[in-house]
Amino acid sequence: MSDNGSGQAKAKDVRILLIHPSLTLPIVEAPSLEPPLGLAYLAAYVAKAGYEVRILDAVASGVRNIKRDGDYVRVGLDDADIKDYIRDFAPQIVGVSAAFTETAADSHHVASLLKEVDPEILVVFGGAHTTALPEQVLKDENVDMVVKGEGEATLLEIAESFGDKARLSHLEGTVVRSGDGVSHNPARPFIADLDSIPFPAYHLLPMEVYLHKGEYYMNDWAMRPPRLNMTTSRGCPGRCVFCSIHGIWGFEWRARSATNVVDEIESLVKNWHVGEIAFQDDNISYNRERMVAICDEIIRRKLDIRWCTPNGVAIYTLDEELVRKMRRSGCWRLSFGIESASTETQKFIGKRIPLEKVNRAIRWANDSGIWTHGTFIIGFPFEPMESVRATVDYAVNSELDFAHLYIATPYPGTKLNDIVCQEGLLPDDIERWSVNKAEWDTKYITREELNRIRTEAYAGILSRRMRRYLNPLRIMRKVKSVEDIVFIFRMVKVAIAMRWGLRRHGELLTHWKGGK
Repeated sequence: MSDNGSGQAKAKDVRILLIHPSLTLPIVEAPSLEPPLGLAYLAAYVAKAGYEVRILDAVASGVRNIKRDGDYVRVGLDDADIKDYIRDFAPQIVGVSAAFTETAADSHHVASLLKEVDPEILVVFGGAHTTALPEQVLKDENVDMVVKGEGEATLLEIAESFGDKARLSHLEGTVVRSGDGVSHNPARPFIADLDSIPFPAYHLLPMEVYLHKGEYYMNDWAMRPPRLNMTTSRGCPGRCVFCSIHGIWGFEWRARSATNVVDEIESLVKNWHVGEIAFQDDNISYNRERMVAICDEIIRRKLDIRWCTPNGVAIYTLDEELVRKMRRSGCWRLSFGIESASTETQKFIGKRIPLEKVNRAIRWANDSGIWTHGTFIIGFPFEPMESVRATVDYAVNSELDFAHLYIATPYPGTKLNDIVCQEGLLPDDIERWSVNKAEWDTKYITREELNRIRTEAYAGILSRRMRRYLNPLRIMRKVKSVEDIVFIFRMVKVAIAMRWGLRRHGELLTHWKGGK
């Protein structure tokens, strides 16, 4: 980007606000209460260029403000509080996160609040939902422009172009109104050197909420809280039909250097006293050599940290030596995106992983003392009942320590969405997309059957794992420290609560159920 003369000096006066909206969620779900990494990266990028920027995480800032409406709750700052914040900061540009289809209405509501405060604010939407459905997003007259894909460089150019309507209408990576329709500007090239992007601007966020180990700490699944998320790479070469992330990061895998990754880990430990890192990469171990280098650098610096991979690892890159090195560097849990135990369904998904290879990876992790977690998906359009049953049986009876079962959800921008629409399976009355509840019938299975199967499967998964946690002979290989013992007792407590339908996700859910 250029930096020459008085025009750039004038642009530096532009104030930028980035908003993570208050959320409307089903009563049985709880917000993750994790820093909005995407906004924190955007803020750091434009701040480095000299712009004044703030982040408003309306959920975390209003975590005590919970209002119930039937089977839903709204958590976060009230409209009046959000409008007061906007008036106080008086931004000229506001970026609103619209990452998920199920919460897009909350993002559009924020856009209306922004225009009520100041119709001249430039309202910019971004995120996976926005990237998949830019025309739909721009039907909202309160949204001025859309950013498609990776947002850092585009947001910076929007700031540099502010006040120049002609230039704003032709920026790479944006979609804007044009006449009676919309105009898709050319895609912006991805940032090749991810090390050039500053670390997330955590200092602009209410970190005390995310790091609190008591009332606000929502993550029962952390080995050593407080835990923060990190991303060390972008993009995934996989072609899974259900994945919507390619619109943002593309299919080319780009990675930060091992030194840069561990520099950030060290800064999180030093500045925020973090005990655990959750790597949110779509495929952190895609390059085995880099994964080895990250582990070696953590070990070399003697960083006492725990880490996990909630979004999964590339099973085909794992071997026993690498898994043991992961454990030595602090890895306590590996997640495996297994998705289906049916060869035919795997073929449809576009993700073929022989179960014998999966079983070996699980065994290596278990033997090294790493906890194992698998994700599964049922309810694809052409999936027969025997395929669903095979997946459920594997999830229940495998040697995984944890298993999550999701419903195939045809989010906009995915190949699955195209297929479901072509087959006429997508109903018009879907109230809310969710991977936790079937909202459409497949060719062979009704939504009611899928929801019942999933509920029954979880009962089997939880019962099996509870017996495992309470079996001294099976659990001893996990116990390497007092920390492991404390975690096991916490897992038993969580499993019992979930098994009996209490669904405890921290104290906040208790407030929700009694909320008005």
